[in-house]
Amino acid sequence: MARLVDDGVLTERDALGLIHTEDLTRALTPAGRAPNLPVLCHGQGVAPGVADGVAVFSADAAVAARQGGADPVLILPVTKPQDLPGLLAAAAVVTEQGGSTSHAAVVTRGLGRVCVTALRDARVDLDEPCLRPDGGEPVRPGDRVTVDGSVGTVYRGGLPTARTTRTGGAGTEPVAPAVRAILAAADRHAGLAVRVNADSPADAEAGRRAGATGIGLCRIEHMLLGERQSLLAKVLTGTGSAETSEALDRLRDVLRDDFVAMLRAMDGLPVAIRLLDPPRHEFLPDLARLEIAAAEARVGGGVGPDPVTLATARRLQETNPMLGVRGIRLGVLNPRLLEAQLTALVEATGLVRRDGGDPQPELLVPMVTVPAELDLVRDRLAEAYEQFGGTKAETMPIGAMIETPRAALVAGDLARRADFLSIGSNDLTALGWGLCRDDAERELIPRYRDLGLIDESPADHWDDHGVGELVRQAVTAAYRVRPDIGVGICGEHALDPAAVRLLVELGADYVSCSPARLPVARLTTGQVTVAMKRGMEGQ
Repeated sequence: MARLVDDGVLTERDALGLIHTEDLTRALTPAGRAPNLPVLCHGQGVAPGVADGVAVFSADAAVAARQGGADPVLILPVTKPQDLPGLLAAAAVVTEQGGSTSHAAVVTRGLGRVCVTALRDARVDLDEPCLRPDGGEPVRPGDRVTVDGSVGTVYRGGLPTARTTRTGGAGTEPVAPAVRAILAAADRHAGLAVRVNADSPADAEAGRRAGATGIGLCRIEHMLLGERQSLLAKVLTGTGSAETSEALDRLRDVLRDDFVAMLRAMDGLPVAIRLLDPPRHEFLPDLARLEIAAAEARVGGGVGPDPVTLATARRLQETNPMLGVRGIRLGVLNPRLLEAQLTALVEATGLVRRDGGDPQPELLVPMVTVPAELDLVRDRLAEAYEQFGGTKAETMPIGAMIETPRAALVAGDLARRADFLSIGSNDLTALGWGLCRDDAERELIPRYRDLGLIDESPADHWDDHGVGELVRQAVTAAYRVRPDIGVGICGEHALDPAAVRLLVELGADYVSCSPARLPVARLTTGQVTVAMKRGMEGQ
């Protein structure tokens, strides 16, 4: 097709209109299917590709299998931040719960792992442990399975030859000059810039190589996974002890070092770094298990759990953690944690600038509900600059995430305090619909689709009438107050043509997506903009 453009047979706009995003995905994903294997169960394919390996049922087992030379397929009810080592070791991931915006889906897409979530006809039993398909023999540890993350199917048995075809991960790049030419053409016509969601220096470097114009979302909680997860756990559950202070100091140091590397990788380009946004319960000990252990100790006279740990778990337990202490609320309740994040970012910016670099950090505040939260962050940021030897006049852009309905409704007031707005479409959709994104796509959404109550899952497809209306109202109100305010979107809907169309119409600035999806994002933004221009020309 690129040759036809070079020969003058097609214009660039004509050529862009003939390319389907599915074609691009296939071009960037090595061909691979699961041939003639018995089907175990069906779910939602959230990270494309095909991979096979031995079934394992814990992150530790996945790491051990990888160290032993095997390709593990990690099977869990749901993944949590502490499972990251297992996700890194796995060839594929299968979760009973979840959906396209669940923890497993977001992380595996960024890592380039194959993933199926929201199983419809199987259950994960960790007591055995095994995967129990409806009406079939269970899959036990060591059994070979194949996962197709493109169609959402899990098969019994392995591929006939050693063959794992993943999505490409953070290092995804066009595989042929023709693809590079198409993407370059899309960039020339696009009405929105394309940034990358990057949580590590490696992601940042790969994103820039793949054509990203900056980082639209860096999730600090994703920088504190694996071995670093214990630092955050100690801070969130600590009681002001010396151990907590030591964990805070170490957390600040590791963040600063990574911020330095990421700012250098994106030198001269914007880097939006989001304050911590993990639901606190993900880092708390399991209260039910602690209570059982305490009861058994009382009855049997054994050693029970640490009383301080049990008391802390009881004190911090929440009925609905996703609507509780997360985002900026963590910083409000734990000022030292907020200070550590801001100090790390200010120090990193200063170190890069003193080395002759051109860092362009942006501070993103999650789960905003009242404008005064931005005032609090701006004051704490000014203090961090003063502590580093600067002045209160020094600053960086501060943005508010529009991910609660209230934030959308008060966007005009937020715009008086924020330098940019970032639409977090995952949470805005979940809260707008009143759905749990980890549960709804397993049973509720499929039933609604079967009955014709809805056409598509709102987690997968942009809801223009509901969520879109909230975004229209928010962006319009923000521009009315501050015409130059920056606007972007960093949720999983960033690649949906309907969402892209709305943002182009509103005059927004960028979309941001995982590294592996950058090529599709670049193509989509170019195609949508061309189609809109042609529509206006035809009027």
